[in-house]
Amino acid sequence: MRIIIAALTATAALTASCATSDDRSQTIRLLTHKDFELPEAALQEFTKSTGIEVLVFLEEDPTSMVNLLERSKENPVADVVLGIDSLERRRVTEQKLVEPYRPIAIDRLDPSLILQDELLTPVSQLAACLNRSKSRYQLPERRLDQLPTQAEAPLRAPTKISDLFDPQHAETAVIPDPLSSRLGVYFLVALERLHPEDVAGVTPWPKLLDEMLRWGLEIAPSWEEAWFSRFQPSAGPENTDTRSLAWGSSGMPTVSVRFVPELPDEVDVAVIDSGCVKVVNYAGVIKDTPNRRDAGRLVDSFVEPLFQYSVPDRYGSRPARTDILKTEAWRRFGVNVTAIPIDEWRIGPLWQQWLLTWRQVADAVANGEEPLPPVVQVTLPSE
Repeated sequence: MRIIIAALTATAALTASCATSDDRSQTIRLLTHKDFELPEAALQEFTKSTGIEVLVFLEEDPTSMVNLLERSKENPVADVVLGIDSLERRRVTEQKLVEPYRPIAIDRLDPSLILQDELLTPVSQLAACLNRSKSRYQLPERRLDQLPTQAEAPLRAPTKISDLFDPQHAETAVIPDPLSSRLGVYFLVALERLHPEDVAGVTPWPKLLDEMLRWGLEIAPSWEEAWFSRFQPSAGPENTDTRSLAWGSSGMPTVSVRFVPELPDEVDVAVIDSGCVKVVNYAGVIKDTPNRRDAGRLVDSFVEPLFQYSVPDRYGSRPARTDILKTEAWRRFGVNVTAIPIDEWRIGPLWQQWLLTWRQVADAVANGEEPLPPVVQVTLPSE
């Protein structure tokens, strides 16, 4: 009962694609990425119940994973793919990299996540949004004759994503870098949705980004550094070195207590229910796999209770099933928010162009270049 995990190098890809039929009858090849946390106990149960070992190949992120699927389209390197997010769904569908499959327990899945073409099976969902400290915005207890001056009063707690566009809040925030973090890409999607380019009367997002960076918005190289190092919710309002506002997910309060030996009564994290982005992670049977039957069985296992119960991962995802009991941490600290799904059909590959713009703006600010010129609206008189 083994789960074999390997990075899919060129040699490994060649080995995987050239596996014999005998090998395929004993193993199933699963392609996923490092950002998707596999519930190993569920995979072990699959092996125990079927006798099929799972050979797991890891790519860096959803994009590099789908790139590999494209390159190996004529000779698939795997039988099942897991962790295709909403940003890559359109490409996978248009390139016909997977084939339709209807899982046995599809009626247990959230109906809003199910795709009509049945090319991909929803496995988990994520609401990416802002999180803030609770305590760092609280006014310390004082006697009536010790009311604080205006300079001593703590900053008003942010309540919406647009509060980031206030210099006072921007300098207290940390965002994972979209150039190196998938959660950062989801922030970029949220920012562009609020402030698209070339829309009359709307400040374009590159201009806002330029301003926020000059006000002191911090960009962390990874979400782990942003959340566990730079975001310190309980450091106190007098601590100006660390950050009290961070981009994460609605599940971050549960992530905060994931590794503590005993759950606390309360967590010092509040989720801001504004501008949240809904991301769905999918699995699929790779097109032209010679092992379609077992590939379908593995996809079926992804929507079974053991796998779904273990879905809440380091990002704070939620199961795609609606009948799964919540973990104790989720039951006590999980937050429901209004998250708007990513419109992958509108965005398409545009988000990768936005990354180039993000890099240009960030580099310009880091190099001390002049701010972007203001957006000037000119209304010509009618003839």
